[in-house]
Amino acid sequence: MQEKRFADIRYERPDYEAYAKFIEECSGEIKRAENVNALCRVLEDYWNCRIRVETEETLAFIRCYQDCTDKFYQEEMQYTQSRSAMTDISPIYDALVESPFRREIDIRFGEQLLLKIEKERSLIKGGLELLGKEQELIARYQNRISSVKFPYEGKELFSSELSKYKESRDPAIRKKARDASRKTFADRSGEFLQLLGKLVDVRGQIAHANGYADYLEYANTEKGRYSYGEKELSRLCRLVRRELVPLKKQLYERLKNRLGVTIYTANDTGIYFEEGNPEPLGDARFLLDQAGKMYAQMDRDFEELFEAMKVGGYIDCQESVNKITGMGFCTQIYMEKQPFIFGNCIGRHSDVDILVHEFGHAIQMKMSMERFSVPEYWEMPNDLAEIPSKAMEQLSYEYAPLFFGQRAPQFTETHLITILEEICSYCMIHEFETYLYTAGAFDSRKAIDEYNRLTGIYNDGVDYSVCKAYMDAGASLVQDKGIYMFPRYLVSYALCDITAVSIRLMYERDREKGLTAYKKLCGLGGSMGYDDAMKALDLPLPYTEQAIVDVRDYLAGELGLA
Repeated sequence: MQEKRFADIRYERPDYEAYAKFIEECSGEIKRAENVNALCRVLEDYWNCRIRVETEETLAFIRCYQDCTDKFYQEEMQYTQSRSAMTDISPIYDALVESPFRREIDIRFGEQLLLKIEKERSLIKGGLELLGKEQELIARYQNRISSVKFPYEGKELFSSELSKYKESRDPAIRKKARDASRKTFADRSGEFLQLLGKLVDVRGQIAHANGYADYLEYANTEKGRYSYGEKELSRLCRLVRRELVPLKKQLYERLKNRLGVTIYTANDTGIYFEEGNPEPLGDARFLLDQAGKMYAQMDRDFEELFEAMKVGGYIDCQESVNKITGMGFCTQIYMEKQPFIFGNCIGRHSDVDILVHEFGHAIQMKMSMERFSVPEYWEMPNDLAEIPSKAMEQLSYEYAPLFFGQRAPQFTETHLITILEEICSYCMIHEFETYLYTAGAFDSRKAIDEYNRLTGIYNDGVDYSVCKAYMDAGASLVQDKGIYMFPRYLVSYALCDITAVSIRLMYERDREKGLTAYKKLCGLGGSMGYDDAMKALDLPLPYTEQAIVDVRDYLAGELGLA
């Protein structure tokens, strides 16, 4: 049967009252099941219903981000995400973990299913209305930040329009554009800080309502960190400070000389070449065509999936001022068992990163949906989930000429620099969030000061005096979307960057072995815990000293900083 084109999929608001009633009915039938076969039939009925509901939620989410001025989908996304968070699926979980057929369930679906269900059950024992409130606050932040306009040269520009000036090769234009952004956020920081305070408060309430000591403990369980947690992640941050921050400082000294500036300031960050960063040779349509050529050369399975998504309209990376900016994502259209990629290609080198990164997610999603009947296995644990995407970025290095022509070596260097900067940045955010959720009552002044203090530590070598007044007003903090929208998630990117380097090194030694390991990773889905998956792939745990030292040596060697 031919798959539907994405544009032809009709959205219909889920009936959450009927869904809740069906959940209760299914939980009763699971409790009354006389054997495991009867139980599994009920479970499959529940999964099918859940897939339909979550497909509608995903459609609202995608279409809101495709056009942030569309009030209908803004309201639908806010409504569905709030109602989804408040939907009580614990009766299903209770019935399964208390079933006399637990052993048979483990044999049929694998032990990870009930383990995952038991952990997720602990996240929704209480405070469902608080989860709904959290989603409402996140949606409010997203709507407000996506609608911000910046005064520049007598015009009001969206973020995507201003970004090209912020990355201009002309230092004076960069400064003017970046100051326009900073001033706008500084002027509006009060409303954004108020939202952050409410989010910190409600997240603490959610943790306590479910019996957790604090939000950090709750979030680690939510993120699938069952066998490790704050101790290991704090060690990661210490190691990154010790091994990678000095390397980054060395890099900034080189960039200062390369750019011909006497002081490397916050107006120069993100600019890696005097002639400007390499830009792709064409627009979104060009990028899609070149990506198709790349995957045709890289792997047959990758080629087939990419073409199916492209033809079916499951990749949307066309530039639009109405799209949310500064992010791309890949999600799943469950009913179609098809991934969907969102981006906003505005002519920057990061456009290629986003397209390639999100297609790595798409490969994993497609392989998992085809392999497993269990929806819980379609998504990976958080700290595994970004490895397919981060590794795909690094596997694409030799194909950079397709996108950048003669400037391909500069793109590869840019990407290697980005790995170093990302690991440090995400550890910095993790440290800030640790403070945020352990400091007691939210205090805007203290939060701003801590964010700026850590920024200085992790970006040693950057002079922030040029924007100190704006930073002191909270301009940098309030536009850091991850802190608002994805708490305790961004450190996953640091962990996955580190593991992606391990896969790249394997690929360099033996291309076929590297691709085989990559596909094996994608095919695991959520069927294994983190430690077991890393062991199965013969990869080192990324929060160990050896893993960080390996990354340091690899980046130092590739960037000529040894």
